[in-house]
Amino acid sequence: MTEGLIVASNRGPVRWQRDAEGGRVAKRGFGGLVTALGDALAEEPGQWVSVALDDDDLAVAHEHREQPLTVDLSGSPTTVRLLDVGERFSDYYDEVSNQLLWFTLHQLWNAPYEPAGLDWHEPWERAYLPVNERVGAAAAEAAEGDVDVLLQDYHLCAAPAVVRQQRPEVPLLHYLHTPWVGPELLGLMPDGVARGLLEGLLAADVVAFSSQRWCERFRASAEAYRLASREGDALRVGDRRVRVEPFILGVDAEGLAASATSDAVAQAGERLDGLRQGRAMIARAERTDLSKNVLRGLLAFERLLTEEPALADRVWHYANLNPSRQGVEAYRAYLQSCQEVASRIRERFGERVLTLDVGDDYPAVLAALQRYDVLLTNSVADGTNLVAKEGPTLNANDGVLVLSRTAGAVDVLGEAALTVNPFDVAETAQQLRRALAMDADERATRAAALREAAVRGAPSEWLAAQRRTLREAVAHRHG
Repeated sequence: MTEGLIVASNRGPVRWQRDAEGGRVAKRGFGGLVTALGDALAEEPGQWVSVALDDDDLAVAHEHREQPLTVDLSGSPTTVRLLDVGERFSDYYDEVSNQLLWFTLHQLWNAPYEPAGLDWHEPWERAYLPVNERVGAAAAEAAEGDVDVLLQDYHLCAAPAVVRQQRPEVPLLHYLHTPWVGPELLGLMPDGVARGLLEGLLAADVVAFSSQRWCERFRASAEAYRLASREGDALRVGDRRVRVEPFILGVDAEGLAASATSDAVAQAGERLDGLRQGRAMIARAERTDLSKNVLRGLLAFERLLTEEPALADRVWHYANLNPSRQGVEAYRAYLQSCQEVASRIRERFGERVLTLDVGDDYPAVLAALQRYDVLLTNSVADGTNLVAKEGPTLNANDGVLVLSRTAGAVDVLGEAALTVNPFDVAETAQQLRRALAMDADERATRAAALREAAVRGAPSEWLAAQRRTLREAVAHRHG
């Protein structure tokens, strides 16, 4: 009988590398989620259920059909179950999760032309719901005994209902790492999809977000679709009381600092110093997701140089872009647009003024975060934006943070950052100029405040707070 913690997410905690003989070696994945939940699973019995995303995952899923795999992640034994969802994966992941849901929750649609409203019901019913049923059933199967079940993110919004049906009394929390939208924007999706999302999530005892803003929009959506009624900050769903709570996710400062001491980071730093040549550095490190707003950030840099051409000799913009979801045409086109604007900037102001690195180079990201004078994070919307917290934690230069006012991170970083309307290119350029001109005393004061705020809700604290709230919610589930 399993006791402890059951986690379910789209992406699991393991990334695979090959040893000298070509064998498959499990390595811990990156990020605060893996740190928090992986460490908890190493300390108590449990299981991490996830979807097989690539060939190595699929091979492991087939090799361990009968029993989960226990892997040693940096000295921490973690039990992992990978699920092969077959041909449904593309529609579940690309069509529904990363277009229909992601675009809606991050307000990326281009009305009146998008969303077109075509061919949505079929992938939702044929792929998203069956994959959620598969993951939810696997989590429920593992959830024997005194366990907490923690479901993660927008890929699995329908899974809580599956777990609840199969394990009616299990403590169940669903954490969304994305923003949420109010009922008007949720209504851009078919009513059956919107209701399905809400009904699935409302089967949990706790629905959790990274910001109170997203919590309030979720409550409003549940009420508007007449699926729940308000009870203070909670929702009444039939005879159950569902808590809707924010849990701030901060930086694992110790783990991040350890990652930044590697030889690969030092080598990447030497390269960046050579490119920088003593100039002020504006940095950004993003996936090439449309929500990250890279294109408007480049346009703001171009406007800055247009208004003050002399800065071309004194400022260097370094952008490290990790290609995201290139199986989706909209993402491929967006990356191409960013590259075209970057080329135009270099043609206008000189090759030295901008370096655009496109690829998966985590050491270079860490090296850039250590060195920047200004960090630009102007996302259209973000559940949190951990880069905005990782930067100040690593930076040794009293760097200034320019932060979108629509990112969840603004809740704790906003007073120390320079905030921007992510759609206002002129304002973003103005704030970049202000950051570059800021005197040393103000930079130091702001940087100290950013460092302090960035570690609030460190992964272990973040998880502990959720589990306390979950047990309280279960105790008053029918109260």
